[in-house]
Amino acid sequence: MAEKANFSNIYKFYDLINSVITLGFDKSWRDKASSHVTGTTVLDLGSGTGAALKQLQNYEVTAVDPDEKMLQLNKFSNKVIGSAEDLPFSDNSFDSVYCAFVWRNVDEPALGLNEIYRVLRPGGKFILLDMTRPKNKLLKFLHKVGTFKVTLLIGILTFNLKEYRFLHKSLDKYPEPEIDLLKHPFTNVDITRMGLFGFVYLSVFEK
Repeated sequence: MAEKANFSNIYKFYDLINSVITLGFDKSWRDKASSHVTGTTVLDLGSGTGAALKQLQNYEVTAVDPDEKMLQLNKFSNKVIGSAEDLPFSDNSFDSVYCAFVWRNVDEPALGLNEIYRVLRPGGKFILLDMTRPKNKLLKFLHKVGTFKVTLLIGILTFNLKEYRFLHKSLDKYPEPEIDLLKHPFTNVDITRMGLFGFVYLSVFEK
């Protein structure tokens, strides 16, 4: 059975660890990802505490997350408990689905992609932003060492070692998103690596 983490234990620090691992660039990358959002109705998938509020403030947003404690801190007004694999919405409900720094924690990504496709309207977009490892072997090794030390330290300081160890390991889930995300029902997908070492990727799927 795949290792899972209980994010209810670390919901107060989840956004902080994303900022640390991305060297503080997470907000600018969210800005770039949100520039691909189209239409008026947006599903913020894995919304957590609502870190995308600034980027999505001009849209009709529905925030969905499986963790109730995170949603309690969420700043969006329309909040629903749910997961990528079982979205509690009708077909063709949204113009865009936005998902940032969450996808590596989805248990069944193929099922999740099918569900996202189902709730998107024709011509809609799924914007996926997440972290992976650099392609270069040396940089990949250094990145692994760095994220291990950072997550270990924060895990010890917050008494949540298991959860932060999971976040470190989750970065290996999609070592090559250009290949790993090719199985999908969408008509088109564009995958771009970002960041100094290419450890962040932005994928835009079109229905």
